[in-house]
Amino acid sequence: MSRQRRLDLKKSKGRKTLYDSNFFIEDPWPLLKRYMPVIGGDLLVGCFSIAITTVLVTVTYLSTLPTVLLSQIFFFGSLGSGLIFTIAKFKVLSGRTHWVWISTGIYFTCLLISLPAIIYRPSLYLYLMALVGPLAGLLILNSNRCKEMRKKMVEIRNKREERVVTLKKQGKWKWW
Repeated sequence: MSRQRRLDLKKSKGRKTLYDSNFFIEDPWPLLKRYMPVIGGDLLVGCFSIAITTVLVTVTYLSTLPTVLLSQIFFFGSLGSGLIFTIAKFKVLSGRTHWVWISTGIYFTCLLISLPAIIYRPSLYLYLMALVGPLAGLLILNSNRCKEMRKKMVEIRNKREERVVTLKKQGKWKWW
C-alpha cells in the first residue's frame, strides 16, 4: 500500500471515502449508510408479509385442498408476488418513485386477504403476524427516511440522465 493511500485511510479513520466516478454519480457509502436500514427492512418485511399471508391462506381458506395442489399454489403464488415486489423495489431504487404503489398494493392485498381469515379461527399468533407484517411494511414506506430516499434516488436518476445526454452529444456514449 502506498504512503499516500495510508495517509488517506488514516485521515478518514479507516472508512472508504474514495469511489470510482466512472461507476457512481456520487459517493455511495453515505447513501448506503443512511438508507440501507430502510431498503433492508422493507425487503424483509415484504417477504415476511407475503410468506405469512400465504401460510394463513393455506391454513384457512384452502385447508380442504389436496397437499400437492396446496404446495404448488403456495410456491407459485409466493414466487410470483415476491418477484413483482422485488422488481418494484429495484425500480424505486432506480429513481422511478411511482413503482412504490406496487409495493403498497402488495401490502394492502396481504392485509385485506388476512383480515377476514378470523372467521376460520386460525392460530392467534399466525393471524396477528399476518396483520402486523403488512402494517409494518406500510409504516416503513410512509417513514420520513423512505420518502427522503425516494427523493434522493430521483435526484441521482436525473443526474445520470443528464450525464448520458452530455456523453451522447460528445459522441462518447457507447452503450446504446
